[in-house]
Amino acid sequence: MRKSLIGSIALALVANVSGAQTTKAVSKFDVAGIPVIFKPISANEVVAVRLYIRGGSANLTAANAGIESMMLQASTLGTAKYSKDAFAVRSAESGTNIGSTTTPDYSVLTLQGVRQNWNTAWDLFTQAAVHPIFPASEVAIVKGQAVDAAKRLPDDADTYLAFLADSLLYAGHPYAVTPAGTASSLSSIDRDALAAWHKQRMTKENLVIVVVGNVSRADLTAKIHQSFGGLPAKGGAAVSVAPLPAITPQVVVVKRPLPTNYIIGQFAAPTLTDPDYPALVAATHILASNLFQEVRTKRNLTYAVAAGLGTRRVNRGSLYVTAIAPDTTVNVIFSTVKHLQNEPLPQATIAENQNVSLTHSFLEQETNMGQAATLGMWELIGGGWQNNARFISAYKRVTAVDIQRVARKYMQHARFVVIGDPAKVTQSLLTSF
Repeated sequence: MRKSLIGSIALALVANVSGAQTTKAVSKFDVAGIPVIFKPISANEVVAVRLYIRGGSANLTAANAGIESMMLQASTLGTAKYSKDAFAVRSAESGTNIGSTTTPDYSVLTLQGVRQNWNTAWDLFTQAAVHPIFPASEVAIVKGQAVDAAKRLPDDADTYLAFLADSLLYAGHPYAVTPAGTASSLSSIDRDALAAWHKQRMTKENLVIVVVGNVSRADLTAKIHQSFGGLPAKGGAAVSVAPLPAITPQVVVVKRPLPTNYIIGQFAAPTLTDPDYPALVAATHILASNLFQEVRTKRNLTYAVAAGLGTRRVNRGSLYVTAIAPDTTVNVIFSTVKHLQNEPLPQATIAENQNVSLTHSFLEQETNMGQAATLGMWELIGGGWQNNARFISAYKRVTAVDIQRVARKYMQHARFVVIGDPAKVTQSLLTSF
């Protein structure tokens, strides 16, 4: 959990570090009505492709949640050109890896291949993207696996905690619908539903293609035009999402006989396009470091404590800890937040934390796929891929006054979820944040 919370901060930073250094190498152009972001890299032979489908949770309902995730998972299990087995063999022989992921804001079909087998990799990728046939027998297997995973969700405390926290913070909002689906929603999806959903959503207005690798723009343009040019221009457009209303503090406690108590609090936060975002990234990173020192190192109250900040269109920040003594631990966490809000930091401390976070970010940017992911995120969530370079400039200008201001403004009015012993949790303490 701690790694995933901090990872969202690193993702924002690494996108911007990369952008500051390589903006001139990146280009955006239109092919057959589809936006394409291309970064040529000749230093290695890997080609990374990400096909984004705009929309995410806003295009789903509680009744069909998980349909887009299942659609992408089933897309390689039989296409107009290849059977499931033939697709798998050709992928293995060519070193091609095709995967997918879904988020509250978009879904992604990914391709990682090598330049030597680029034509084969692209053929496989576009067959999965544009020409899946969704064999009923294969869909049944994918559905069974997805339903089982949904049923097992409560078995892992951290995963269940994150699910409950989003459900609580985004109650009544589109993000309350999980892209992965629930056992109930997934059970009602069949191959005909997947085929209809694919036809509805696979239109040019919903797509963004990001490519990073050792290929030429001319070849890429020709391939995209040939493979995606025949798609409908419009249909199944991404639905916009409204901001969160004012958040009132709330606590949900799930009783579990566990050796520790899992706690997460989430609060509304600015998105990547907000002027406050760079300062809150800096504040959250410093808070995470301070919490590790105060809660774990100095007092030995936990092995896992974190502060996080997301990268969603309707965003949230978070506090997370596992604790045997929840009230004692939470009091230390709140005291650490208040110190950040009320005590100005030396600029040297801010600079030190910025250097550490930027170093971690460089490590996240070592792969072509990592670079493609950050370009895509900023294009879809941050108002354009170019904004990653602007962010890093703003991030470096963050002052102690900025950090205090955003910490006071956003680090409050959280909704908490606790999995553990209700007798050890004082709910009024959590609602006081």
